[in-house]
Amino acid sequence: MQNATQSEFRDIEKTFLSNFSNLEALRRFCAEIRQYQVASLDYFKHDVGFQHVQGSNKISISSSATCVLSLVATGNWTATPSDTKTLLKKLIARNESAGLPKNNPFTIAWILDAVSALEDYSGTLDSPDRKKISKNEKILQQAIIEGKGPVCVAEYPPSPYLTQLVVRVLRRRKKLTPELEELVSTWAWSELTRQLALVQAKSKTQDAFAFAYLLMLVTELTPLSKISPEKAGIQRAALHTVFDCQLPDGTWPLSRPLFHYPSFGNAHCYEFEMLTQLLQEVGLEDLLLDSLQNLNLAAKSLLGSVYRLDQGVWAWSSGHHPQLAGPESWTTASVYHFAHVLDRLLAESARRELFRYVEAPFPRPRAAGTKNDEFAKDFLDSEIEIQGEKCSLRDFLWQHFVGPLSVDAGSIAAGRSFNKRTPRSAIFFGPPGTSKTDLSRKIADFLGWPLLAIDPSHLLRKGMDGIQAEANRIFRMLEQAERVVVLFDEFDELVLERGSPKAEAFSRFLTTAMLPKLATIHNRATLVFIIATNNIGDFDLAIRRQGRFDRVMQIMPPTYKAKMGKKEWGSAKIDVVGKLRKLGVKLTAEIELKLGNLTYDEFDAFATAIAGVSDKREASRLLDDHHKKCTLQTRVSKAHAPQEGETTWAERCKAEAIHNS
Repeated sequence: MQNATQSEFRDIEKTFLSNFSNLEALRRFCAEIRQYQVASLDYFKHDVGFQHVQGSNKISISSSATCVLSLVATGNWTATPSDTKTLLKKLIARNESAGLPKNNPFTIAWILDAVSALEDYSGTLDSPDRKKISKNEKILQQAIIEGKGPVCVAEYPPSPYLTQLVVRVLRRRKKLTPELEELVSTWAWSELTRQLALVQAKSKTQDAFAFAYLLMLVTELTPLSKISPEKAGIQRAALHTVFDCQLPDGTWPLSRPLFHYPSFGNAHCYEFEMLTQLLQEVGLEDLLLDSLQNLNLAAKSLLGSVYRLDQGVWAWSSGHHPQLAGPESWTTASVYHFAHVLDRLLAESARRELFRYVEAPFPRPRAAGTKNDEFAKDFLDSEIEIQGEKCSLRDFLWQHFVGPLSVDAGSIAAGRSFNKRTPRSAIFFGPPGTSKTDLSRKIADFLGWPLLAIDPSHLLRKGMDGIQAEANRIFRMLEQAERVVVLFDEFDELVLERGSPKAEAFSRFLTTAMLPKLATIHNRATLVFIIATNNIGDFDLAIRRQGRFDRVMQIMPPTYKAKMGKKEWGSAKIDVVGKLRKLGVKLTAEIELKLGNLTYDEFDAFATAIAGVSDKREASRLLDDHHKKCTLQTRVSKAHAPQEGETTWAERCKAEAIHNS
């Protein structure tokens, strides 16, 4: 592609990224393609495996492996354990394919790729099969050693494609030793630099596919901490070169031959097989997000090359072998796999665009927790009342919200959704200052997801007249978002009981408008959302209806016992209990109640005030003063009956606990 054309591409790219509807449209296109996957690959089935082309009536190793990988990635592998095991046994028994030499790395790598994908579906393999697998792993390791990094077939030159295939298989099977990694990495960086020099020299031997697979290798094998600015520049240049070679119709020129099939002719790289692997390189995610317009063009090119066969069967041909009149299974599987991984990249783009739009920084991913004791380790516990029984808020959260969420959370990145029975929405209610926001953040941290706080100011950014448009846009983006914990904070005025005299016109409108939107994102089941409120009594009853919020939990100040467990409070970092005892203050039930009623910040302020006190009376006076002014002793309208006058937050919370348990 000429530089001028590529410059135009960059301008289109910026427009593409700035228009969220483009992301939505491309995701819909991917979904349209993917709906035909199962029927289309079934078209190529033979016995328990897959044939290269319809009518060849024999199981092809590479075609079966590619179909397996495509179906497993999308969660569509449905063969019985018995049939799965039978397929693996048939593949493991082979050591050659398509007339290639015995035990060649191409054939062996595809066999092991299928084994890795299906081991969880087949049950334990027999001892002879496990021994053969071990032998095959050694064959691939030896291929790297003999090539001193790169891998080849027969007399053909070293192949970045084949090397990447062998490396990814060995890495997945935990058989790529540090010594082997070093051999491949050293060669790949050197070869990538050489290929860039060929581009500068305008050599006819430059190959976009070689750039792509070399880029995958160096990214996979080089820790981020060891990517220097110079190496990062090489990575960017390599990816730009891959897309610079893209033709205006979205496809790529034919790659240099990988090797020769005696039965078919030269083997070449296929763009959608290459793109599938490229899009799975996590280390290239940021660069790939800047190349969405190129990927959009590639995706749209599929409509011009599809075979529409039986009803619901869409298939593709590589075009590498003119003697084959129809589509091929491995290319068809590659297309469906590409549509899946492209959707995964688009989902990440939508997530980041959501944060950008609400002007919130997008945090870097963090490792998710897995165990109960890893959740909210520094959270000071409070009590929650469920059907008249008091229990630990943290324990209840774990058992009935966070624990079930964590079981499913990992599958969301793979394109799945939460199980219908998994709770994924909540209302946190209670008096001000009880760490509802902080608790939401701890849930997000445990899941390894970013927390996005949305408050009414986001809807009012364009004034009263723009509320509807802003609400529609934000919820439209939330419908596309995945792997986010969304906190709707300070929305009390926007979800007031319809007809309440306190409800403004725009509040009533938003209450009505938000209900179906909340139901929509709940049904999509790809994120978690929480509403934090101080005034659940004013909430529209419809917003608490089952199907919108799975859990309704009262968040109260930390218990006396929880506060005593923390030994450093206030600016002086004192042990409050120790200080009171030293002053001679007897910790009666009344004193414990007063200390327990203080919120975290109120208790911290009391600790700061008492740090310099040396008199028992002064300590008691300070505690009485802080308790009288604390949130739970503040006057507030009665829950569910504001017309009946005021009460304290403490009394109101008791009534709300009973009403909402």
